[in-house]
Amino acid sequence: MLTEYYNNIAKYLNETLGADVIFLTIVLSTASAIVYFIIISCIITQMDKRYFIRRQITAENVIVVPHLKLINSNLTQLINLAKIIVGVCLLLIGIVMLVLPGQGLITMLIGLSLLPFPGKDKMEQNILSRKSVRTTLNWIRVKAKKPPFIFD
Repeated sequence: MLTEYYNNIAKYLNETLGADVIFLTIVLSTASAIVYFIIISCIITQMDKRYFIRRQITAENVIVVPHLKLINSNLTQLINLAKIIVGVCLLLIGIVMLVLPGQGLITMLIGLSLLPFPGKDKMEQNILSRKSVRTTLNWIRVKAKKPPFIFD
């Protein structure tokens, strides 16, 4: 029954789109997944190994590690806007990659790390609590001869 269903879908797609369009779609999807994996690998290897540690705990209280501040506020706003645009794009691509080929959760994690919103740390920690995500992130770093990430 399942084979019959897939044969009907294949026949419909072949009649509707044609074999050339289906082949081109497969080639472009595969090529974009490979290029995307290379780009994400470069981003992951360039991140600091302590990137996902947000707070330094002292004896008195929790101190938030300050982010780098630029002197020119216009340049700071432009960089923040670019980070938000890239973050939204990566988040949407990651959601799509949950059903298409690619590293969907890792892409979503990188996109979320660029976006400023309430509850960001909690959501990042929820994604990072998955062993598969941590293993994949550290596997990419080890292959690039970088030290693995330090998680809380």
